[in-house]
Amino acid sequence: MPLWALTLLTFGVYAGFALLRHRQFGTAGYDLGIFDQAVRRYAHLQAPMVPLKGSGYNIFGDHFHPIIALAAPFYWIWDSPQTLLVVQAALIAISVPVVYRFAHRRTSSRMSLIICGSYGFSWAFQTMVNFNFHEVAFGVPLLALAIDALDRQDDRQLFLFSGALLFVREDMGVLVLLIGILRTVRGGLRPWGGARRRLPGLVLIGAGVAMYEVATGLVLPHFSPTGTFAYWQYGPTLGANLSDAAVRSLTHPWHVIDLFFSPKVKTETLLYFLLPLLLLPLRSRYSWLALPLLAQRFFEPTDRRLLWEPHYHYNALPWVVLVLAMVDGAARLSWFDRARARTLLAGVLVLVPVVLVAFVPDVAPLHSAITGKLYRLDPQMRAQAATVARIPAHVCVAADDRIAGHLTGRDWVTIPGLVDYRRIDLVVLDLSQKDVGGNLGPPAGAELAIVVRRGFHLVFVANGTLEIWQSPSYTGPSSACGPLSAGKPS
Repeated sequence: MPLWALTLLTFGVYAGFALLRHRQFGTAGYDLGIFDQAVRRYAHLQAPMVPLKGSGYNIFGDHFHPIIALAAPFYWIWDSPQTLLVVQAALIAISVPVVYRFAHRRTSSRMSLIICGSYGFSWAFQTMVNFNFHEVAFGVPLLALAIDALDRQDDRQLFLFSGALLFVREDMGVLVLLIGILRTVRGGLRPWGGARRRLPGLVLIGAGVAMYEVATGLVLPHFSPTGTFAYWQYGPTLGANLSDAAVRSLTHPWHVIDLFFSPKVKTETLLYFLLPLLLLPLRSRYSWLALPLLAQRFFEPTDRRLLWEPHYHYNALPWVVLVLAMVDGAARLSWFDRARARTLLAGVLVLVPVVLVAFVPDVAPLHSAITGKLYRLDPQMRAQAATVARIPAHVCVAADDRIAGHLTGRDWVTIPGLVDYRRIDLVVLDLSQKDVGGNLGPPAGAELAIVVRRGFHLVFVANGTLEIWQSPSYTGPSSACGPLSAGKPS
């Protein structure tokens, strides 16, 4: 009963937090609106076209994540972008009993609950929920289940959950490759015994490599407007592809290590992962699974240095790995059998999340719930809400990214500057911002000048900065321009 209460509490806290953040316009077109448009199309069994990425843009030109289609049936129940926020909270909560099962094989029920509480309310999941919705949420329970199956030597479930991971995102192929290596060897480099027993690991290695190459070499370039894979995660310093990166890592290991720890912001992010777990993950072989997840962030070039910091959704999957590795590491060091060590670990696991929420709001956004900030609307938020209320359903809108996530459920929405304005009915600009958003789109002022030249006229102003401009050819809402209703497909 305490486990299920903790699981439900985790879901309730994160679902409530995410919905309140949405109410405060803490979500945006990038990424909540993008996923809403894709899943909304899936709900009608249609290709996942995403106008927020450009006219006629198929989401498979961006990332390979067909697993998000599993959220489509929930749109038949609640037709709203907020559905995805609730789904994300549920996916985090689902992983809690898996962590409990993993821990309970090594320690008591009470200690397992403490581990699950620290895991569920960690800074890593808080930063994830604080930032929109992302496909990696599906990877949270699947990765926990895959590691648990690996730990129990259950090959059937290991294949099932590792295979499902391959549909979370293209880079999961590298993760499955490492899972396969861990399955192939045990206790250093000693084989499990015989080629037949090593076969499941070899199959996983092959599947990981094959799926990565198919996704990045065939699927994504086919649908991409540029004909190329846009997100080679391991940066130009390691090579142009997976094989080049592997060779570079083996031949220049000190360079790779330097990339992991410098500049110092990377080290700071690593310490947020490891210090709350008392460095215990380093004693477990499972910690190797965190390396590709961290490398794809830390090897990014300086123009994407935000990925080096402890923010956004990038923390979730490494946290799953490192918490399970911490449990395994503590057991290997007999911490659970020694009263003082067990008490120290329990105290740290309880204290760290509390301290972070109380004093470090940058990495523990639940701080805003404690202070009451999460429940208040400031003048800018009220102006955003008023702007959204003035936009009718079933129109073509080019909207500031901070507004777009509230419109995709009822309008055809893109970011200003991505499409020909002859197709657009209304343009929504926030002149208090430097750009229109959408991965740093064009400057808001420059886009305003284009809108004026196109003959649009101002029809609404809120808070002196939020403006709605209407096309000279606009005649009213049209069923041809709004999104599909997400009701059950006929």
